Amino acid sequence: MSTNPQHLASAHANASSVVEMLSSRLMAKAGERAIRQAVAGARFCAVMLDDGGTGVANLCPDVCGEPSRQVSDWLPRSGTPAVDALATLASPTRSAIGLATANALANRPDQSGGQRDAATIGGDLLEVLELRPADQVGMVGCFSPLVEPIRRRVRRLSIFERGQRLTSDLLPENRAGELLPQCSVAIITATTLLNGTIDALLAAASSCREVVVLGPSTPLVPEVFAKLPRRATLLAGVLVNDAEELLRTIARGGGTRDFLTSAAKVNVRVAPPAPARLRRPLHEGQDLPKRHGL
Repeated sequence: MSTNPQHLASAHANASSVVEMLSSRLMAKAGERAIRQAVAGARFCAVMLDDGGTGVANLCPDVCGEPSRQVSDWLPRSGTPAVDALATLASPTRSAIGLATANALANRPDQSGGQRDAATIGGDLLEVLELRPADQVGMVGCFSPLVEPIRRRVRRLSIFERGQRLTSDLLPENRAGELLPQCSVAIITATTLLNGTIDALLAAASSCREVVVLGPSTPLVPEVFAKLPRRATLLAGVLVNDAEELLRTIARGGGTRDFLTSAAKVNVRVAPPAPARLRRPLHEGQDLPKRHGL
């Protein structure tokens, strides 16, 4: 039985979390669309709608479990109302499908969250994000290609990761809430939308000059991220320009570098950088190894 979009929109009228606000913002648009195809690979899933709109989401292992064995069992079938797929954004285990559906609705070459303007800039994040020599950067989720370029440009880089990926160069994610308030720039993986941590992380980063939500899973809906305490200043995601090829790549198990031949990186400016604030250097009074960038 199909979910009623008006009912869900009403239920989210008083939404406060990022996920609730995202669902509420896109519910009416979802009510007009249906799923054409959905696929899942080893690391990502993708949803293509009946009008060609296509979105991607990471298969976060601690949310979805073993992707290859479980996700394919609950992929939406062709003809499934998009509103039903979007509703899974609130599911403890199926949120990746909901997020991919949200991105299929919002992340389009002709718009970003309902409108396209000069705030949308193509290219790599570091071509858009201003970093200063005195900056203390907190990165939630290790974006390996960005690590050394950022370290060369700033005072310190702190990288927070989840347990199974921890090494001597990474800090546990639960330190982020403690240390992000002392950073001037925060870069937060969009997979935090899936594991339920994005609201607390954005709140912890609310005093940062720049707050970036980054990754192919990022929904380019500026209105959702425009206000404190869950403010972001930049959304760095992707726009799919060859849906069929992207679906094939993801179904084969391809990762971000593989499907960027069929999608383009894009940065959406949500708000201007916040005024600089005086911060205590992270290394003062912190018993943390310098190699962590702290």
